[in-house]
Amino acid sequence: MILEQFKALIFDMDGTLVDSMPLHLAAWIATSQEYGFHCDAEWLYAHGGVPSRKIAALIAQQQQLTLDPELVARRKTAHYVASIANAVPFPQMAALVAQAYGRWPMAIGTGSLRSNAERILEQSGLGRYIQTIVAAEDVSAHKPAPDTFLRAAELLGVAPSDCLVFEDTAIGCDAALAAGMACVMVVDGVPMWKGLTYPSRE
Repeated sequence: MILEQFKALIFDMDGTLVDSMPLHLAAWIATSQEYGFHCDAEWLYAHGGVPSRKIAALIAQQQQLTLDPELVARRKTAHYVASIANAVPFPQMAALVAQAYGRWPMAIGTGSLRSNAERILEQSGLGRYIQTIVAAEDVSAHKPAPDTFLRAAELLGVAPSDCLVFEDTAIGCDAALAAGMACVMVVDGVPMWKGLTYPSRE
């Protein structure tokens, strides 16, 4: 079994453990209508795991708009929180976490705010299995930088090379590999075990 190669599991949350990306997209669309910027769904999905204020800053830069990233991010977060009760776990991922409990320590490495991550984990029941959370507030360099996952490994007390990350975006996978961790991509809530990627050993 692939999991036997590792000593700890680290999960991205939105789009990986929980089917919440449509809620994030809807929140961005509502915010874009208020602030007058264009929303590209594919681009936003690709930037899953990047904190909202950094996404807002990128949007302002790319679309050459004068936006306050903090203000835009707060508004987007308000829209998202209003629908957060609709965030449900992917069945296969929830089953994987439940089965791994007690055998592997597990952490969440997310670009979401801690309050939102904790609420989702509590309402989904997944929180009972997770030892620690590294959220947007916990690092300054976010995905694709490795800091989120390196901090999770540190908190779990496991070497990065012994951690397996589950991610749904290329940015997240890049962060895992940069941290020296192997990564399994999750597509529509299903782990792609045959696509397991290992970091370069050069």
